[in-house]
Amino acid sequence: MNLLHRKQLSPTLVCLAAAIGALFLAQLPNDTRSEWFRSLIRPEILPRSIESKIGFIWTTIFMLAGLGTAAAVASVHEAKWKRLQVVLILSALVLKMAYTFTFTHLHNLWMATGIAAALALLLLVLVATVAWRRVWLSAFCHLSHLGWVCFATYVTVRIAQLN
Repeated sequence: MNLLHRKQLSPTLVCLAAAIGALFLAQLPNDTRSEWFRSLIRPEILPRSIESKIGFIWTTIFMLAGLGTAAAVASVHEAKWKRLQVVLILSALVLKMAYTFTFTHLHNLWMATGIAAALALLLLVLVATVAWRRVWLSAFCHLSHLGWVCFATYVTVRIAQLN
């Protein structure tokens, strides 16, 4: 699988463009600098020094998700399976945006926890399907996304419990 081969270049560029678009959406103003957010008691597992790096972490995750999706689309598997991968990653993006809105605008920590857990399950399915089909680059890229979302789900549960 060569992501830069002429036949695969268009799907690769589309997936990377989608990742950049998702990254742009993630950078839209949110409520993380509000008094409400700063007043939340945070668990010890989330030091404030990490909070300033969350933008960089999500940038990396979105770029890896784009690369992972491009790898799945560029694979030798049938078109139906490739469409499923794209639907899964787009669904993950919708859940991520719903989580951000629920957490930062609605201030509903328990609902945000449920959305984060659903996102983690969706990403588990995504990782499992690409690993099953042995698209290792895609599995590796989406595994980092899954790991971060599991961490975020735990942190959100702890924030909800502490507040």
